[in-house]
Amino acid sequence: MLALVSWRLFRHASGRPIKPQRLWIRPVILVIFLGLSFLHPPALTAVSLALFAAAAVVGTGLGYVLASHQTLTIDSATGTITSKISPIGIVLFLGLFVVRFGMRAAVTGGQPSQGFAHQSAAVLMYTDAGLLFVLGLVTAQAWETWRRAKPLLDGHAAEKAKQGAN
Repeated sequence: MLALVSWRLFRHASGRPIKPQRLWIRPVILVIFLGLSFLHPPALTAVSLALFAAAAVVGTGLGYVLASHQTLTIDSATGTITSKISPIGIVLFLGLFVVRFGMRAAVTGGQPSQGFAHQSAAVLMYTDAGLLFVLGLVTAQAWETWRRAKPLLDGHAAEKAKQGAN
């Protein structure tokens, strides 16, 4: 799994086109899934609320950091924005996967049948926290990418208008 993620990251390290007008789609889909998961929430406690808040804050912060370590460029002829992940962003993303799988192995003892899987309330709490983490991460990445891409698009539109007036 880690090899596949690494391959995808390094394959796009040279840049991949993004569509800033579509950056809202992934966060909205995640909000829908999160809403569905909270239709029958586990009992909320002070611990679960603190875990949810921490997961959302850490996810949002990491999403911002990952998005701020990408380079955005615009093709002056087509207006296409290309996102190039910096090596720092790749290392952060891969580090997140290593931490995630390391924590999973530590909690379950490396055995899929052991750990806290039999404690359904705890499983729901941790998975819901994971969903909030991912929602924060994806939303912050989308927002920061859009915030940084908008001036590029505006500048490109102004340049095209200036060329059209001449």
